Amino acid sequence: AEHGLRFQVLDGFLYPGHTARRMHTLPERTGAALVAALERAATEAGAYLLTRALAREIWTDDDGRVTAVGCERPDGSVDVIGCDVLLLACNGFGGNAAMVGEYLPAMREAVYGGHVGNDGSAIQWGTQLGARLADLGGYQGHGSWATPQGALISWAVMMDGGVQINRDGQRFHDETHGYSEAAVHVLAQPDSVAWNVFDDRTLALARGFPDFVQAEEGQALKTCADVAALAALIGCDPQVLGQTLDSVRPGAPDPLGRRFERTLHAPYHAVKVTGALFHTQGGLDIDAQCRVLDNTGRALPNLLAAGGAARGVSGNDVSGYLSGNGLLSAVAGGHIAAATAAALLGRRLD
Repeated sequence: AEHGLRFQVLDGFLYPGHTARRMHTLPERTGAALVAALERAATEAGAYLLTRALAREIWTDDDGRVTAVGCERPDGSVDVIGCDVLLLACNGFGGNAAMVGEYLPAMREAVYGGHVGNDGSAIQWGTQLGARLADLGGYQGHGSWATPQGALISWAVMMDGGVQINRDGQRFHDETHGYSEAAVHVLAQPDSVAWNVFDDRTLALARGFPDFVQAEEGQALKTCADVAALAALIGCDPQVLGQTLDSVRPGAPDPLGRRFERTLHAPYHAVKVTGALFHTQGGLDIDAQCRVLDNTGRALPNLLAAGGAARGVSGNDVSGYLSGNGLLSAVAGGHIAAATAAALLGRRLD
């Protein structure tokens, strides 16, 4: 609130793995709004943002202390900027196909839902400086990426009672286990796609998310009056699909382990989705103060890392991801790293 960011608890449903409503968001409910608010707060606090400049090189002295960063301008010229402390906050390696193939083979063929600039630069620089890497197998996937529109369909659709159905008209996993590991399950289906199927109640909930509204405007949402129409849309056997939907009811035994709290009612709404990679969770090893560690476990003199550039809190596998872990590493990690930088400079962070 001090910097004008008004967070509110995201109410109405529980995210996978959460036992209480702990997810917070700005009223706009978008990442773009959060980034814009953070940028505004930073510049109003006196920070200088250097745009149209790509960090290309890092200079160090004989003691391993970072002394400067080289930034390339659009015309090819290079600005060399001296620094007393360097914080790497350039996200992970999701935009680097070679690194994804090496460290996250399950996501080798997945769509990447992030920015191509997330090319693993922090990892490559850190390695050259003798830094240790950790948890490179951790990542956030998402099993609900609208195709071909390329838009996020909130997992609230699943948590509110929706299901994922493959080309054969069958469910294939417990949808309440989480959207990150769901990416692997969806990619394992025929054609690497599934259909999110839900009803009017869930549609009303989903329309509270701007990403869903945009996907609907892009014709991602299909509405079917009955099972026969839904089967025709999916291209599956109506009888098989009917049996699948009949089992979505309270008290019905589910071989996949899900406990349903309600039944789905026609008309049915459906969105075709695939599995996507959203962001990587491994990176430079850091201590509790976000100082980058070398291969012996000692902190490098003045190199810090936060967010996707550093190891996160999800462990070394997709199943370790819990909703909010990425923002936790970015926002809380950034705060910790800033305090560490101030301490290294002998200043107080207010």
